[in-house]
Amino acid sequence: MKKTAWILVLALLICTALSGCGGRKNDDNPALQGVPSDVSITLADTDDMDFSFDEDDLTPDYSRDEDNVIDLGGSDEGDDSDASANEPDGGDDSSAGTDNGEADNDNDDASADASDDTSNDVSNDVSNDVSNDVSNDVSNDVSNDVSNDVSDDVSDDTSDDVSDDTSSDADNDTNVDTSTGTDTDTDTDTDGGTDTDTDTDGGTDTDTDTDADNDTVLDPEIINITKAGTYTLTGNRRDVMITVDVGDENDVTIILDNVTIKNSGGPAIYVKSADKCTITLAEGSVNTLSDGSNYVMTDGDSTLDAALFSRADLTINGAGKLIVNGNYKHGIVSKDDLIITSGTYDVTATNATIEGKDCVKISDGSFTLNAGSDGIRSDNSEDADRGYVYVTGGSFGITCANDGIQAYNVINIEGGDFKIKSGGGSGSSPSSSDTESYKGIKAGSDVYISGGSFDINSKDDAVHSNGTITISGGSLTLSTGDDGVHADTDLVISNGKLKVKKSYEGIEGTQVVITGGEISLVASDDGINAAGGNDSTSTGFGRPGDSFSSSSGQIVITGGYTLVDASGDGIDSNGTISVSGGVTLVSGPTSGGNGIFDYDRTATVTGGVLVALGTSDMAQNFSSATNQGSMLVTFSSQSAGKSFAVCDSSGKVIVSFTPSKSYKCAIVTAPEIQQGSSYTLVSGATVSGADSNGFARNTTKSGGTTLTTVTMSSLIYGSGGGMGGPPGRP
Repeated sequence: MKKTAWILVLALLICTALSGCGGRKNDDNPALQGVPSDVSITLADTDDMDFSFDEDDLTPDYSRDEDNVIDLGGSDEGDDSDASANEPDGGDDSSAGTDNGEADNDNDDASADASDDTSNDVSNDVSNDVSNDVSNDVSNDVSNDVSNDVSDDVSDDTSDDVSDDTSSDADNDTNVDTSTGTDTDTDTDTDGGTDTDTDTDGGTDTDTDTDADNDTVLDPEIINITKAGTYTLTGNRRDVMITVDVGDENDVTIILDNVTIKNSGGPAIYVKSADKCTITLAEGSVNTLSDGSNYVMTDGDSTLDAALFSRADLTINGAGKLIVNGNYKHGIVSKDDLIITSGTYDVTATNATIEGKDCVKISDGSFTLNAGSDGIRSDNSEDADRGYVYVTGGSFGITCANDGIQAYNVINIEGGDFKIKSGGGSGSSPSSSDTESYKGIKAGSDVYISGGSFDINSKDDAVHSNGTITISGGSLTLSTGDDGVHADTDLVISNGKLKVKKSYEGIEGTQVVITGGEISLVASDDGINAAGGNDSTSTGFGRPGDSFSSSSGQIVITGGYTLVDASGDGIDSNGTISVSGGVTLVSGPTSGGNGIFDYDRTATVTGGVLVALGTSDMAQNFSSATNQGSMLVTFSSQSAGKSFAVCDSSGKVIVSFTPSKSYKCAIVTAPEIQQGSSYTLVSGATVSGADSNGFARNTTKSGGTTLTTVTMSSLIYGSGGGMGGPPGRP
């Protein structure tokens, strides 16, 4: 054999052995157990996604360094005086100019003077860090009631002097700060919103403007933490920004202990650099972080646009409460990993409430999220190993204009209690003109649900994936203006409870595989659909999307208990249907254009129970049967809520079902239906031991009306197309 051929063979063997090469073996994932070996399910390669939590993240550390306590003092109304601000070791408190952080208010109500600490009611001035009501003057740090004066520390009755920093006393002042890594500029708009800023240090550029509505956005005071360690933050302050800049190799912990920060000019807390920043909510504390509604702040290639913004890995834990108001765009943002392991959160944002670019991982906590866009999202589109959401616990109340939980790649949910309302709920449906997405849960690659409780009310699909969905546990109750569960490729249900109370199509995918679980579907169109349906609004992952990978489809049922109430096709495959186990009950359409059981290629049965009742229009029987028989029979119309039963020659009920709609056609298969035997179809009987759906097997009945008798001369009775064989004949 040629060398090239040997290389190809070796490559094929390696590819076959490795998971994630063109899909994974079904036994590699517990969610795929029970899937027939001849059914191939393609899953994303998640080997490099970290579906775990570090012990340090799970266990809050409340230990404090008393030398590193930042007391903002003040009041919730934003009192600018510092009652007792202890500057942390290694921190740069740009507002503190006195020893031990004592407030220096000795120069209040002074004219043409400057103090070292506080700047109030300033006219024509710009301060280095804190300036309020500033106009056309510059002070080094603090000025009180100063007009056209600048001093380094204390200057009396001075006019048009120059302070430590480089400043010019003119309209449209430009402040060049070369002393710190953060450049804070204050500008006066004379042209309706055009500013001129000079940033010579490559740091954070903050613009303070007066907008068209004359709402002033103030430059924030910067409290800069520059050394690793644990810091405690307490007190209330307006227009202050806590900045963490400890370097990419160092960790920092910030304990929030009843702190309120309202910063009109940017984030309340900004993590500029760290290996990891941990924010711990002190036990019993209530903390509030808010940004302004109109500011522009950039740092390198990052646009700071959240009340809590981090460029490093961010972990939040603790036994306190965090209230976040993302007035500009987002609530909590990490440009790396965002991990939350405990705490209570009330987050409101004009855009996304919780966002971790690389991932969002949540193990516990109580969350109330009100989002103008998405509730929880991870949006890294550049790395196939990132852009994922992983949740193992917690309580979530999410009200959002767009998607409840969104990941560019994978969503993996193992536990938690979720109540999600997206896009205003299921009262309306998406249209082809929509440019937004309104889904409950949406992933660009795969969705894995193995636990948790879900109550989702969405305008668009309740659970959606542009790839594969596996449901192997949990309890889902869904109401939607579109599909209950939609996968562009494979949809596998192996366990759990799924109840779709309202939908256009109940469950949908190119390949639908049911191996277990309890499923109840109500659909205005198809109940179970493989590669079909009215889904042509996809514009890619960024916004809405129901698109199929091919025009063929496959439905495979090996187990589970499935109840379908569909006004369109009960079960519909553009390709094939295979039934080998489980219980499937269909209350299908009552008239024209739809069928209770519909396929384009073949339908085979080798085991299990299926009872489908509804209209005879377009009805099809299985194309082949092995081990057991299948019958398609028509009869006079029976009213909704009237039981249907198939009895053997001894009168024993083989199977029964009570549909929610009227019916005049039945497709039935069960192991007890065998070639050469006769069976009686009965309506309106009282069936012993029947469940809430009227389903029972191998039991007794009383009363009822005989519809017809069928003799199985072969394993297939009735050819379909609404032309079931005459009574007693194939």
